Amino acid sequence: MITTPFLTALDSRAQVKGSRDPLGLQRIWTRFGRQVIGNLTTVSDSVTDFVITILGYYFAEQIADRQGPGTELATFLKWEQLTGYSRAVVNKERGFRGTERVHSAIADGGRVKLSADRKHQILSNQKIYGLWGLYTMPSRTSGLVHGEPTRLTPDAGNFVESVLLPVLVKHGGGRGARSILTLLEPESSVLEPQGKHETIVKAIARLMKPRRLKRERDFFRHHLLHGGNADDTQGKQEQLARLLEATLDINDFEWSPGLLGQLVKEAKANGTDWQPLAHRLERIRICESVLAPCSMLFTHLLGLHDQSVSRIRKRLSDEWGDGLPSVHSDSFKELSAEISDGEPTTGDRWVAVATALERGDYTALVMGLIEQNATVMQARGGAPWIEKRGNKLHVRFRDEQGSLPTREELKTLWRFPYFLNSLRTVAGTLRDAA
Repeated sequence: MITTPFLTALDSRAQVKGSRDPLGLQRIWTRFGRQVIGNLTTVSDSVTDFVITILGYYFAEQIADRQGPGTELATFLKWEQLTGYSRAVVNKERGFRGTERVHSAIADGGRVKLSADRKHQILSNQKIYGLWGLYTMPSRTSGLVHGEPTRLTPDAGNFVESVLLPVLVKHGGGRGARSILTLLEPESSVLEPQGKHETIVKAIARLMKPRRLKRERDFFRHHLLHGGNADDTQGKQEQLARLLEATLDINDFEWSPGLLGQLVKEAKANGTDWQPLAHRLERIRICESVLAPCSMLFTHLLGLHDQSVSRIRKRLSDEWGDGLPSVHSDSFKELSAEISDGEPTTGDRWVAVATALERGDYTALVMGLIEQNATVMQARGGAPWIEKRGNKLHVRFRDEQGSLPTREELKTLWRFPYFLNSLRTVAGTLRDAA
């Protein structure tokens, strides 16, 4: 399996940062993924980070009630810093957002500053790349926060006060949240995680460990794994979560068309109520059978400046044969309305590309991808990455180049996330914590 990492989804809940997406594929896989997973993004897959997020909004509201509105962001950033230092000092964790700056800071003597000032942030831009920027919208669609300014929902507020805060009180010397508010209220505070603040830091670190109490698992299973009270997949996400839970013991698990096809069969075997999920998963499988090879081919074309189309056609014919048996253009054509997003020419172009893939018409395939890129870049006010001049390719943008997958690799090729890994990761966390 060959995969491409994406930071998150291209919709109001999560926009990819760092992916140029020359063929406009994000909108396609996002739309198909949202049919079965309505709340998570490709980066919001950590139950611990959701815990930090809702506690951050809890403390932000507490301080805003005392100091007035407009303090919420600063409070949240300082709380995220505090949790980072607690995880590093007590749990010896690495890998959370901001881990490099956090570990560097504590290595310099143990005293660190909590502040929203840029020089004290644990990321280059903590607002954007931290939990405020990456977890607020997934928390909103999961029914954990709402409103403007953002506040915890009653369900989440009750969970914080009845489940999470008692842990802080029990292990924080009886003060719990009060000790935290003392650190978060000032514009800046000096934290001594191995000194006078050791007790509360240890209490926070305990909350950050992946092992969850049963009440925590039940709460997050409903809101994260099943989509919460406002689940807009009509139950398909909960069903998919159940299918994915059965895969958690597969050590070498990798997404592939065959694996998704197996999930389709299992969904169909579960009866009438599961047929909508089976239908949507099958559409994802069909979609990926075209998007994955096209994406790989286009990045390969970026390295073929000044090569003739006829030579490229011959290379594709030698590598891929007389067409891809995994592509069924008639089935793909049924997806054209969703793919086009109100632009029929886009849908028609992708159907033509799928037909070219199936039939091994590689000249038409290459020209179709070049045309799609030109259309996408024109809509963005930019120039196409590749042009055909005479019988040769003129590559204008060469930063992203890739190898051509072999015919054997095409059988298991899986390129885009459709939020599937995020759901499986959350399922694994909640199951493993049992």
